[in-house]
Amino acid sequence: MKKQIAFLAIFSTSFSLTGQSPDEVLQEEVAEFTAMELLETWGFLLSERFNLGGLEITDAEVDAISRGMKLYVNREDAPTDLSKSLDPMQNYFADREEMVRRDQMKRNREEELEFFDSIVGQPGYQSLATGLCFQIIKKGSDRKPGKNDRVSCHYVGTFIDGVEFDSSYKRNEPSEFVLNSVIPGWTQGLQLIGEGGKVKLYVPAKLGYGDQGTPGVPPASALIFEVELLKVLGPDPAALGLPPIPQ
Repeated sequence: MKKQIAFLAIFSTSFSLTGQSPDEVLQEEVAEFTAMELLETWGFLLSERFNLGGLEITDAEVDAISRGMKLYVNREDAPTDLSKSLDPMQNYFADREEMVRRDQMKRNREEELEFFDSIVGQPGYQSLATGLCFQIIKKGSDRKPGKNDRVSCHYVGTFIDGVEFDSSYKRNEPSEFVLNSVIPGWTQGLQLIGEGGKVKLYVPAKLGYGDQGTPGVPPASALIFEVELLKVLGPDPAALGLPPIPQ
C-alpha cells in the first residue's frame, strides 16, 4: 500500500504545487507538450523515484514491468497471488540492489587503481601521502584557508570517465562551507591554494564518498574536481567550538 501511495504522490504533486485543479493544469500543459510526451515524462519520473536505473533493469525487464501496468490499467488480475508474492518481491529487489552495489564497487575500485596508476608520478601531477593527486592551475594569493575556515568556491565535479555529476557554475551560485565539513579530498586540497586560486583534485574514493557513495555518486567512486577558491571567509565559530556570533 505504501508503494502504491508513493506512485500516486508523484502523479499528484504537480497539481498540488500549482494550486490549480488537474483540468486547469492539463489544459495549460497540453498546449506546450503532447499527452504522450507528458505520459512518457511521468514514466521517467516513476523510474527515477524507484531507482530502476540503479538496479540495472534490462529492456526485457522494462517490458515485464509494462505488462504488469497494463494488467492493472485493464483491471485484470495480478500475475501472482499478492498475499504470497509481496515479501519475495521485496527480498528480490533488496538482494538485487546489494548485488548491483557490490558489482559497482568492484568495477569502480579496479577503474580507480588503473586511473591513478596512469597519472601518479607523471609530469604536472603532484600527490600527497594520503593518496590525493592534484594539479595547481593557479596558486592564488598568500591567504590560504585552514581546515576551520569557511570558504566560498565554484567547482565542477566529474567521474574519472569525464561524465559531469555536479557544477556550482550551472547553478549560478558559488558554494559556501566550512572546510572540515566536506569530503577529505576537498579539506586537504583547498589548503594547497590561496584565495583566488584554482586547483584540480583527483580524489580516490577513500577521500571522497567511500564505499557508501551518495545520491548521484555510486559507491567506491574516484572523483575529479576543478575548484576555484573565490574567498576565504575566516574561521567558523562552530568549527572552533565557540558560540555563534550575535546578529
